[in-house]
Amino acid sequence: MNIVGLIRHGPTAWNQEKLIQGTSDVPLDEGVFAAAPWQRLLEEHGPWDRVVCSSLCRCRRTCELLFPGLAFEVDSDLREQDWGEWTGATLAEIEQRFPGAIAAQERRGWDFTPAGGESRRAVLSRALAAISRLTAGRDGERILLVTHLGVIKMLLNHLHGSQFLPGQSLPVAKRALHLLSERGGELAIINHSIELP
Repeated sequence: MNIVGLIRHGPTAWNQEKLIQGTSDVPLDEGVFAAAPWQRLLEEHGPWDRVVCSSLCRCRRTCELLFPGLAFEVDSDLREQDWGEWTGATLAEIEQRFPGAIAAQERRGWDFTPAGGESRRAVLSRALAAISRLTAGRDGERILLVTHLGVIKMLLNHLHGSQFLPGQSLPVAKRALHLLSERGGELAIINHSIELP
């Protein structure tokens, strides 16, 4: 059995402004990110044999700060959902520009697709493919994935059996470690939302 840990990258200026980042390569706000609490939490639930992150710079920089000098791996299939035309806007701005569009998409569950963007189902598919590649032929490894909230939500809701419909999705803490088990290609939730103290 392998253990797969999931954490979200540190905060960015766009996070603070509640702007949707999607696949935009927005840098980490290093003045806000505190590595020490994360390092303690990860050490408590480690050790980690491998660290793999999204190709977006906010995840790569999070890895560099959490694991100085470590040669971590990068997998572009761990990148955030592409929000298309909605990228760079707040939810309120999207609602103002496209009244009812968010609610209509939310009712589509796994087929939620921002205008010109990527569906939740597509994000889940590539995230599962990444985990399958990373765990193939391995046993007894502990792999930490530094990724995005959208990716983490897709994985946990899939494993929880959620249809991702309004009011039915699994709540996922942003500042938390989430642990999965992987055995023979099958994933299961061990513990989700182990929050920073």
